[in-house]
Amino acid sequence: MKLVQYATVACALVTVAACGTDSSGTQDDQQCDADSTFEQVQQQIFEAQGCTASACHGEAANAGLDLRAEKAYANLINVEATSGDYMRVFPGEQDLSALYQKVAAKTEGFQLSALPNPISGAAMPTGNGALSENDLALLRAWIRGGAPETGIVGGSEQYASCQLAGDLAPNKIQPLPAPASDEGVQFYSGGWTVPAEGEGEVCFISYYDYSAQIPAEFTVPCGEAQGGPEQDCFVYDQVLLAQDPQSHHSIIEFYVPPRVCVGGENDGDGCDQDASVCGDGAVCALNPDHLDPMNEVWKNWQCLGGDLAGTSCTPGSDECGPRGQCATEPLTTIACINYRNAPPDLGQIAGFFGRATVRQNLATAQESSFREAFPPNVFAMVPVKGFIVWDSHAFNLTKADTTVEQWMNLTFAPSGERLYPRTQIFDADDIFGMGRIEAYSSGEACASFEVPQYGRLMTLSTHTHRFGKDFRVWYPPNEVCDEGGDPTAPNLDPCTRPDREADYVSFDYADPLYQRFNGDDILRFDSPNKEDRTFVYCSVWDNGESNPSEVRRDSMKPDAETCEFVDQFAPLANQAGLGLFTCGCVPEDRSCFGGPNQGMPCNGDDSVCGNGGVCDACPVGGGVTTEEEMFILLGSYYVETP
Repeated sequence: MKLVQYATVACALVTVAACGTDSSGTQDDQQCDADSTFEQVQQQIFEAQGCTASACHGEAANAGLDLRAEKAYANLINVEATSGDYMRVFPGEQDLSALYQKVAAKTEGFQLSALPNPISGAAMPTGNGALSENDLALLRAWIRGGAPETGIVGGSEQYASCQLAGDLAPNKIQPLPAPASDEGVQFYSGGWTVPAEGEGEVCFISYYDYSAQIPAEFTVPCGEAQGGPEQDCFVYDQVLLAQDPQSHHSIIEFYVPPRVCVGGENDGDGCDQDASVCGDGAVCALNPDHLDPMNEVWKNWQCLGGDLAGTSCTPGSDECGPRGQCATEPLTTIACINYRNAPPDLGQIAGFFGRATVRQNLATAQESSFREAFPPNVFAMVPVKGFIVWDSHAFNLTKADTTVEQWMNLTFAPSGERLYPRTQIFDADDIFGMGRIEAYSSGEACASFEVPQYGRLMTLSTHTHRFGKDFRVWYPPNEVCDEGGDPTAPNLDPCTRPDREADYVSFDYADPLYQRFNGDDILRFDSPNKEDRTFVYCSVWDNGESNPSEVRRDSMKPDAETCEFVDQFAPLANQAGLGLFTCGCVPEDRSCFGGPNQGMPCNGDDSVCGNGGVCDACPVGGGVTTEEEMFILLGSYYVETP
């Protein structure tokens, strides 16, 4: 199998007439005429390649696509292509964009028919021409930056054929179109504010009630994990998430209240499905107070985004207007730990490791888009009404305040395709397993994950922060190791790197590889032996060893409320053995950056570093901002029990 990054989608531009010219894509010193990245794409690619010629995608609008300047944007953004399930341009994700796949196939030399979701027709442009690597990179940067119509997308300047100048614009995307009411539902987050040149992680809650609009054929009794059969759930088999590209991660879950005694002498006491502890005349049920969005355990409902941003609102209503959502006030937290506007059990520390039973995962996205289409007979379910938990981490590299918005579509699962529940992989048992890595050095850590017998792997991905450079995964068989499963306990059986070529390799933390398996490619693990079901994964973290300018620096620590939260949380976390690094580093941990004594310990004294040096370099270790590190295996599987 070819290990390429792709998304499980299918849609394409239809075949177009021959058009295209040769372009070198080299940059000169001349100032660009374009005032935005999209305008530069228009000139450097669409016009320079001859795509706007009258007989091509100009006046003739071949295949219904007009790429002339006054028409192109509206003809591309979130417009369904005519083959498969792609958009012409899906803001934030080139792999979901038929335009990109068509031109990349010509430049990179792959077959459109060989994609996991094949595209019909020929690669573009036809004829002898092809986009240069710089042209393709410019198109990719624009799409990944949210495909905005105005403003300069960060990183796109280096691929322009001229000097593209101007202030960077915050990455904002067009809203994701909602599915038809008989095909699925959409959840919308509203927008939380990320200040200029800032970074933050927040938690907030929205309430929904789709019980009256979901067709009966998609409604089933909930499973125990979703609240039990006395609750109604709907079933789905596809997730599509779109969010503003400044997002570092988005973890979206739904809340399942704990069970308590209702009535009787032990009213309100926990019962964990055992009604006998409740006494006569009582039942063991989901906490009714926690099911009511107007109960006092839910606090500070307000409009996120829209014209009424910041005003109070009624949960579940549409009174916040367009681009607004009624939600609890966003507060700075890590993984919603100790979130104060919700029941205390929602903010338990187990949520940091994906182990909180009151929070069930819907999507975990590291990029501006996430899509997972389940194989036939695989499904997942969510209550028809309840609470969505939004854990959002983003950074803003521009000089203007911005917001982060998210849209998530769930597509209903047909009645004949509900045999095997999807299970998420979120293996954070070794989340801080890299330990301490000194300035100007690198380190490696390995861990393992065991798929249950009869497991079927559907997706696989990984997560680190900016110092993570080489994440590898080896499929089974592997020696069983690292079975403790306790992030706070010493690892008495550490894993070692297998002595063979890895099956998964990802180098860019901001654009991690996603492997998706469909049909005959789905990996099957039927053996009763653990070795035959054990994955081993390793990552390298480079703290300035190969490039000293990239060393972690105290002066570069984020100016974020998250750092204040970490300062308060770290002592308690480290007493429990987590090894959590705070933002920046204390003087006694610093060494010289630059100058003749680079790397020398300096204890906060710049004079130690000599001419041109500063006492600024820091070790790196586990933490929560992009200046600290994580080590997580992600993915999904189902169990096909004979």
